[in-house]
Amino acid sequence: MDVNALYEERKQNKHDIFDGIIPKRVPVNLSIGAFAIAEYAGIDPRLAYWDPKRLEEKAFELAERIPSDSCIMGRSVLNPTKYQAIGSEAIKMSSNGFMQHPNTHMMEPEEYDEFIKDPYAFIVEKAVPRVNRALDPVANPGRNVYAFMQADMISKSAGAPNSVIQKKLNDKYGYFADAMVGGGGYAPMDILSDQLRSFSGMLTDIRRYRDKVKAAVEAVSPLNYFVSAPGNPAIYTRYAYGSYPFHMATFMRPKDFEELWWPALKRQWEGLASEGFRSGAFLEHNWDGLLDYIQDLPVGSVFTFEYTDPKLLKSKLGGKMILGSGFPIKYLSQYTKEEAVDKTKEFLDIMAVDGGYMFGLDKSILCAADCKLENLEAVAKTVLEYGVYDNPGTKVGMEFHKEDYKPANLKFESRMYKTWDQYLAENPNTPEEAKPYVMAAENAMVREFVGLLK
Repeated sequence: MDVNALYEERKQNKHDIFDGIIPKRVPVNLSIGAFAIAEYAGIDPRLAYWDPKRLEEKAFELAERIPSDSCIMGRSVLNPTKYQAIGSEAIKMSSNGFMQHPNTHMMEPEEYDEFIKDPYAFIVEKAVPRVNRALDPVANPGRNVYAFMQADMISKSAGAPNSVIQKKLNDKYGYFADAMVGGGGYAPMDILSDQLRSFSGMLTDIRRYRDKVKAAVEAVSPLNYFVSAPGNPAIYTRYAYGSYPFHMATFMRPKDFEELWWPALKRQWEGLASEGFRSGAFLEHNWDGLLDYIQDLPVGSVFTFEYTDPKLLKSKLGGKMILGSGFPIKYLSQYTKEEAVDKTKEFLDIMAVDGGYMFGLDKSILCAADCKLENLEAVAKTVLEYGVYDNPGTKVGMEFHKEDYKPANLKFESRMYKTWDQYLAENPNTPEEAKPYVMAAENAMVREFVGLLK
């Protein structure tokens, strides 16, 4: 098929999924991380982080071999070019180059009151510098500003070849991906439990400081709503969605989930839906016992999954939500090619029924040991052949109406966040036309600091 026609077919298939229409076939979303590509190519991954051009030949070889509707070459989720520049203790490189998350925390239990008073100020002044040592103005005076600039410059210069390669791949193979302008972030409680207090710290805090935890979730919700909304609503379409990792919920007792995790998340997603924005999440771990809650989230939300039972997920969420991924990566590494093909057909017999599903894995391919390429090739080709519908164009599922949802009424304020009025007070001769530039920079810094909580 001509590459332009293939691109248009892929675009139409994805848009049909998001429009509640059965597509021509199940979309195939497969990608291989840069670390894994380096290993497949016999290149030291530590070198590939800084010189992605070395991966180009192998990336094209993989694209020839593995059919996918999305670019087969993925990015490094955690890249040392950034985290080394800011002196991160939370994201460190192992001896083989793999980026790891040591068990760190940025906030002590005695600091809840300070956090509750102004979450963003606490994050900027204490939390982020505490774990990213180069950003600490006390320990690293003067150079703390340089560290931010260095991280930005190195990430852009070292990462630019990656973007060039991906564009070449897109142009040659007709890969399709809508610009992800949908925003995304955390469930409010996951901000606290990820790096601020850590999982283990939060489980202790729920028992010892329950009221403080509840107040902190409430306090951080306006900030979280702000960073989770699309950065530029003017160019937003519902073919994009805000992406979240759901971290803490499945490790909590039911009563703790119901009181501390769920209400703030539901308010946030319904508020975003009232503005017409679509949200989506990766259901980490096993959500079998919590799917009745997920059913209550806005129509058309997008969920990828890990260990949740596919039959249960499809029965609970099919027709209302868009579903994706979930195919166990173990079938690519631990099974024969023939067994992997059989498992693919069994999986599609569950997930692809009545549309609303995009094929992908339950985990990313992060290293070569995750995946035998002959299995991945066979699975991808099986989805293309077996996942064809005999009733494309049929309207299915529920329709989304933003009027069905209540605004969240969450206003972000902080002494560390300069509004346009405050900027004008300091710079009274500035024309109104400067506002988009000034506020885009201010808002980008908010997202950058919150992003360092990952």
